[in-house]
Amino acid sequence: MTVSIKRVILIYAVELLILVIVSLVGFYLGPLFISQSMVASLQNQLESTVKLGPSYIFLHNLAIDTLMAIPVIGPFFFVFALATTGFVLGIYIAYAVNSIIVLIIALLVTMFLPHGIIELLAYAFSTAGSLTFTRNLINSLRGEGRIGRSEVIALIIYYLISIVLLYIAANVEYFEITALKNLIRVMTG
Repeated sequence: MTVSIKRVILIYAVELLILVIVSLVGFYLGPLFISQSMVASLQNQLESTVKLGPSYIFLHNLAIDTLMAIPVIGPFFFVFALATTGFVLGIYIAYAVNSIIVLIIALLVTMFLPHGIIELLAYAFSTAGSLTFTRNLINSLRGEGRIGRSEVIALIIYYLISIVLLYIAANVEYFEITALKNLIRVMTG
């Protein structure tokens, strides 16, 4: 039973890369496919989510994290969730201010404010556990070992670490949003 921090950090780096690439695609190509009214609807949903507090943010992120933690399908959901987040971020900035500089700032905020670092690390832990267990499952099906108690415990440990990190991230994110609310409004019009 081992938890690989090296694997978590690698997945964290992949998360950052996916967010940057897909945000740029969303910024440049998103408005061709998604209407401004749809983006306004998403913005209203996000604003109402913040009013519900850190518990709601935590539960929302926990649902995403749980799907990422499921062996076999988790890695696919990991890519889907990050791609969706990046694409929507890019489209939103394209419609709100149409500035690549603001998109870069938004990406930096998303990735490097404390809540972003903690949340992305939580997702990296879940995905690392899912990938590790999936690899062990494939090896077991090939007859190259078997899944035992230690592999199941490792999967659970990865997931439990992610839950703790998500709880912390939700509270930090709520604090950041309420503290920086006026700045966010100025930046996004």
